[in-house]
Amino acid sequence: MWGIAKDRVLYGCDPNLVALVTTSTLVLVLARYYRLSTPLPQTTALVYYLLIPLASGAILFRHRPVDYGIRTGHWRLSVVFTLISLAVMVPVLYVGAQMPAFRLYYGMNAIDWPDLLLNTVLLMFAWEFLFRGYMLFGLERSIGKSAIFVQTIPFVLLHLGKPFLETLLCIPGGFALGYIAYRTRSVLPCFVIHVGIYMMLILFANS
Repeated sequence: MWGIAKDRVLYGCDPNLVALVTTSTLVLVLARYYRLSTPLPQTTALVYYLLIPLASGAILFRHRPVDYGIRTGHWRLSVVFTLISLAVMVPVLYVGAQMPAFRLYYGMNAIDWPDLLLNTVLLMFAWEFLFRGYMLFGLERSIGKSAIFVQTIPFVLLHLGKPFLETLLCIPGGFALGYIAYRTRSVLPCFVIHVGIYMMLILFANS
């Protein structure tokens, strides 16, 4: 399962931890400075946040997509977590979306809902894979359940520039999504929740 790096020590360090931290940090930097311009939507996110981490795990440790949470996992528990999370977030998002900072940031003159949904689905899947898949399940092999808290750090930092309250709430939100992925052994419920939250925020901020 560990591939070519199994049971090896890299200068006294866990090679899995080194690979995960290096790859995760690298793709975040590349996505910031070298965006990919192609006709395909969300190419930057899909390449940097999904394909490169998957390739890294496969080459270094022979990990498969299912090892990083791309699977149904405990699907009944996933349904429960998803429904509860979205229900709880409806009033929170509605109130937040009425604030000037949110309306200024998320307000749109015209919304192409099919295009918005497609881009949101692709972006959120790539995001959830990087944080709740690659980082969470990858780091779990090295630091156990504490990976829930570690993956929250870059997740929150990527929200800098958005409304302050949203970025602040991403701290407990990152913990919650990490816990859901950890319990269900899948990134899919986190993906559905994240898409739902974003689409509701757009809807409420433009209504």
